[in-house]
Amino acid sequence: MKKTLKWAVIAVIVLVMLALAAWIGWNAFDDTLDPRAAAYGAPRTVSMPAAENGHYAALGMSAPEGVDAIHHARAWFDERRAAARENRDEDRPLIEREPRPRLCDTTQVLCTVEAREKRDMLTAQLNAFREDLARYEKLLAYTRYEEVMDYELRNGMQLPPYGGVLDGQRAYLTRIALTMNAGRIEDALTMLGREMAARRLMLEGSHTLLGKMIATSLYLRGLAFAADLLQHKAAELKPHAARLAVMVQPLDRAALKLDRAFETEFAWLVLGIQDPMRVRSARLDDSPYLEVYGSTLFYKKNATRNTLYEIFSAMGAASLAPASHFPDAWRKVPAVPRFSEYGDFFDNPAGKMMMNIAMPSYDSFVRRIHDLDAFNRLVGLRIEMLAADVSAAGAQVFVEKSAARFYDPHSAKPVMWDAASKRLSVPVSEDTVKRKYIFIDKGRAFAQL
Repeated sequence: MKKTLKWAVIAVIVLVMLALAAWIGWNAFDDTLDPRAAAYGAPRTVSMPAAENGHYAALGMSAPEGVDAIHHARAWFDERRAAARENRDEDRPLIEREPRPRLCDTTQVLCTVEAREKRDMLTAQLNAFREDLARYEKLLAYTRYEEVMDYELRNGMQLPPYGGVLDGQRAYLTRIALTMNAGRIEDALTMLGREMAARRLMLEGSHTLLGKMIATSLYLRGLAFAADLLQHKAAELKPHAARLAVMVQPLDRAALKLDRAFETEFAWLVLGIQDPMRVRSARLDDSPYLEVYGSTLFYKKNATRNTLYEIFSAMGAASLAPASHFPDAWRKVPAVPRFSEYGDFFDNPAGKMMMNIAMPSYDSFVRRIHDLDAFNRLVGLRIEMLAADVSAAGAQVFVEKSAARFYDPHSAKPVMWDAASKRLSVPVSEDTVKRKYIFIDKGRAFAQL
């Protein structure tokens, strides 16, 4: 009996070892790397001279006080390129800037009202932004913009600093509000025209997901400010409706595209899948890095990269669909492989597990772009109503006869007019609703008559 039990145990062990060997053997032979996956997300040469590129001026907004902003931004990129070329950590000098007051955010506050009620306080606060506003004026003078991504991405790489341009815009819009309330309508509109033109330029020339979302936020703040002006300064603005219409014209498809942004996201994700089991500890004082390697016996690097390429390229293609067709287009994007669902525990389990962990939901970013387009059309239609001197009584008929460029992009139909609240409105995504913007109510972005 003991002998039989012994051989039974040995047989079970042998079977387990054979199964394990078969599993390892199955994953020992990786796929051939697809040339398209190898090239996808590679650095791109910038098409314009650095001296003409407003991207340097945008990042230069975060430079220390008293430093040439453009020189600082170019040095920042030079260091990124050098670190990638020499395979070393980046030099990150500490940048200290004097704290600035928190000026009104046009997506949260009616800045025209605040500028009227707190004129003296805001005027005094703008003194802290003298250098920032001078830099911002130079940024607005650029007529070309292309996000610079001509260097290899690396783990731990510092992201481009956009904080300065966000603060600079708040200061600039506050200055416009104060100028408008002072009765200098022409000056205020000239400033607003430069602002909106620069934001459109940045939106069209941003090609990473971070850059695109920053540009989206900046343009949205400009739109919110325009909607605020239309609500509280309609009488003063009516003679200038044609100028306003130019500022808030329909967005070009180039401004709404996210296919190149998905390429860069793919490149970032690939950084983590090249050595998936490698754990790099944080630096402790001057001690060396600790390199810990785990098993890669159940991981196919090329197969994982090929699959990610199929998913990301499909997401990029789906993102180009109009908002009204986007849900159907997105449903056609290949799903992230889940071996727990498909019962495939043997083929590349580590790669599938990593994709399940690392892949966020990217469709929300596309919907934010569509929401921006919708709000832009809404404000544009409000300007058309101002130009035509349409009252609340004639609003419904005017909206129904509006041009297709002002339609709600989600439904490809005219926007909604609510006579009770005297609002034009369009639905927006849950992701945008969660941001609790002042111009959103009950899941809809609105422009007040």
